[in-house]
Amino acid sequence: MSCMTAQQCANTFHWAIPIYIFALFCSILFLVSRLSGWAALARRFSSTEPFCGETWRWQSARFRFSSNFNNCLTVGANEQALYFSVIIPFRLFHPPLTIPWQEIEVETGKVFFGFYDTARLRIGTEERITVRIYGKLVNRVRQAAGPAWPLYNIENAGLSFIKANTPTSTHRFGN
Repeated sequence: MSCMTAQQCANTFHWAIPIYIFALFCSILFLVSRLSGWAALARRFSSTEPFCGETWRWQSARFRFSSNFNNCLTVGANEQALYFSVIIPFRLFHPPLTIPWQEIEVETGKVFFGFYDTARLRIGTEERITVRIYGKLVNRVRQAAGPAWPLYNIENAGLSFIKANTPTSTHRFGN
């Protein structure tokens, strides 16, 4: 289209930029949902109903392949399930997830020279997607889950010798 004037080219370019940016944004969200494992989890654990339990907004977690969801998650927990939801602008390809505790394996420990709690969650008996949560969120989820927390019996058994001599605690499926 060499017959176009410079003004016509500029007008065409101006409306193409927002379309390009929107397409790029959607493509990135699609890739993150696939790489992080969110899409795999959504096949079984997608939720359309509001979550009934304690929730904490603006939380962070690290999903598979170091996919960091920094300060964009709502995390919830109750005695039945763990809940993850992404804030509205990033929810495309990331439906809310409600995951029953029976589908979660937990390993707890400390990072940053033992000053910071961490929990590695392996989600789904089939999917085995790893999600890591840190800091105060670990204790909040543990408290809200109560006896459903996969490590509840181990952590509350008073076995200080075992706790003191193991760097992490683990719960396997079916135990």
